[in-house]
Amino acid sequence: MKSELTVNAIRIETTVDEATVRAIPALRPLLGQRVELIALQTEGEPTLASARKHTLDELLAARLTPRAGVAPISLGDMEKAIEKGATGASD
Repeated sequence: MKSELTVNAIRIETTVDEATVRAIPALRPLLGQRVELIALQTEGEPTLASARKHTLDELLAARLTPRAGVAPISLGDMEKAIEKGATGASD
């Protein structure tokens, strides 16, 4: 009998900042360092720590800390700014 094993994995390269440390406190010793994070899906009951799951967009958005009086930046706003910078467009 042949059995199949399916593994869901996510690989992210990032620099550990305060938002990352708030989300994953065990990374505090790596604050400021460039790291590769690999998340593997596990079987079984979720633990208290994994009860609230964040999307990649939520994690990246939490890393933005606007100045006082500046409205939050949406993912759409970020994409427009990246496109504008990549094409050299101006206002």
